[in-house]
Amino acid sequence: MAHDDIDALDSDLPLVRRAFPWPVRVGCVAAGAFAIVMPLWELGRGLWPPSIATPVFAVIVGGAGYVGVQFIRAGLSSWGDTWTYAPHTIVVQRRAWGRSTSTRLSTTNVAAVEVRRSQDSDHDEAPWQVVIVPRPTFSGLAATAGPGGVFDAGCYGSQAYAERVRRALHEHLGL
Repeated sequence: MAHDDIDALDSDLPLVRRAFPWPVRVGCVAAGAFAIVMPLWELGRGLWPPSIATPVFAVIVGGAGYVGVQFIRAGLSSWGDTWTYAPHTIVVQRRAWGRSTSTRLSTTNVAAVEVRRSQDSDHDEAPWQVVIVPRPTFSGLAATAGPGGVFDAGCYGSQAYAERVRRALHEHLGL
């Protein structure tokens, strides 16, 4: 696999290595714990003894608990995404919740490689996105792809460079 990375560095193929950074993960767990504990601490007196206001307090504490659990889940997920380049194939390896899955993209299951204007306001400095669109006949592949049913090869600052990356992916897959 190291040989595949060296080939990717010598070409315009994107080096895709995404991970959920551990400081953010720790922050998510801490925020989740805070979201669970603080409403219980502050509003717990409204839950017991039962009164006419108990359902209102229960909804607030329950909603905060749900949000807190989701933050903790996100912090513990250890999400990661890595692309490697085998001959005429892209292998997308994903890691989440201690499980690792691999998806092979090739001419059989890829419909197109496209350059799109990123709709995400976070990418103002890199507004051009390169995506790999799976064939519609491979419905399971679109479900594992990502937001929008596409594989995201990254965002780029210029349309010209995004086009170079698109051409490199297109040539690598042999489309």
